[in-house]
Amino acid sequence: MKVNSILVANALGKRITFPLVMLAFLIIVLNPVSAQESSDAAKAQAAAAVQVRIERARALAAAHRLEDAIKELESLRSTAADEVVHNVTSVILMSIYLEEANYTRAESLLEETFRARSGQKEGSIRTYFALAGQAVNGARAHIARYRSFGMNVSDAGLPAEALADLDRMRSLLERMIAQAREISKDDSKAYDSLALLEDVLGIRLSLAREAGDSEEWAKKYADARQGLSSSQRQVASLGGMPPLSSSEVRTPAPGKATLSATAAKVETGAPKTSQQNAAAGQPDDTGAKSENGADSNSLSVGSLNHWATKRVVPVYPPMAKSSGVVGVVRVYLTTDADGRVIDVSHSEGPLGLKQAAEFAARQWRFQPAIVADKRFGLTGFIEFNFTL
Repeated sequence: MKVNSILVANALGKRITFPLVMLAFLIIVLNPVSAQESSDAAKAQAAAAVQVRIERARALAAAHRLEDAIKELESLRSTAADEVVHNVTSVILMSIYLEEANYTRAESLLEETFRARSGQKEGSIRTYFALAGQAVNGARAHIARYRSFGMNVSDAGLPAEALADLDRMRSLLERMIAQAREISKDDSKAYDSLALLEDVLGIRLSLAREAGDSEEWAKKYADARQGLSSSQRQVASLGGMPPLSSSEVRTPAPGKATLSATAAKVETGAPKTSQQNAAAGQPDDTGAKSENGADSNSLSVGSLNHWATKRVVPVYPPMAKSSGVVGVVRVYLTTDADGRVIDVSHSEGPLGLKQAAEFAARQWRFQPAIVADKRFGLTGFIEFNFTL
């Protein structure tokens, strides 16, 4: 039987005969590799297209073409198979909804994520806190806008349009209060939800309609602050991370700022000199900040507790300790795309404890948000509970 063959010229000009059956075999073997390369290229192209759409939506929002930005983001969110893309578009949408004063959409987005957390998916819970943080920021900005026009948000004599707008905001805040209380029943999220509860109650108090309303919300706010300061769970938890074994858990010594035991790396935030850092093989990043300052591409996520990969416990200032100064310090910061703290904008809490908290916060490290293969920094806050 004669076998069909083809002739191929090699580099030396000689003619080599390959049976057609061998050529067919090579095609079959090599084809899956080509298919895999083609698939990878398609995925990379799709990821790049998603990134372009997100950047366009951000630009539209910055240009105050809010409805166009919303359409782009909602379209992306509804079709995204990637959970990170879904979550990032949700956070950006929340910010735009609040800027547009579209409380119905904002509440719907929060409610959807709140229900998803019942499946105990860490990503869903993290996204809820990120959305709630954006809602808190948006509500504060909205109230500040009223004040910038010389309007008192508690004035019952405001025009009907303003009164209706503020009532819708109150409704959103009250729903968030109920959600925070529900989440606080989960021990692993208790402190984060109490911190959120305090924030939202404070805003709701500022929107009190009259004396009776103010008195009611003032009491709830005071109770929340008391619960926050007396909570046995520490603010710097990484709820959802595997807990340490019982042999690794240590009861903190009195008079120290402490963090709950989790799998993240924890260090003592005692000041180090440049020489000490060099000896340890670490950069001297005290007060570290990027050349460009805060990263304009950072995402605002509210509480940063769940994003931390390295935590540093602040050292209790001796003078504050001897004076009996206690309390919670909230430090607001921004990270770069590598998770390093590049800016500490300000902090809230007892004056004698702020510097120690800020020093420790600068040494924390965080995981970045990754969208379509692009890394983003984070903007938010962490808290330290100083107790004697």
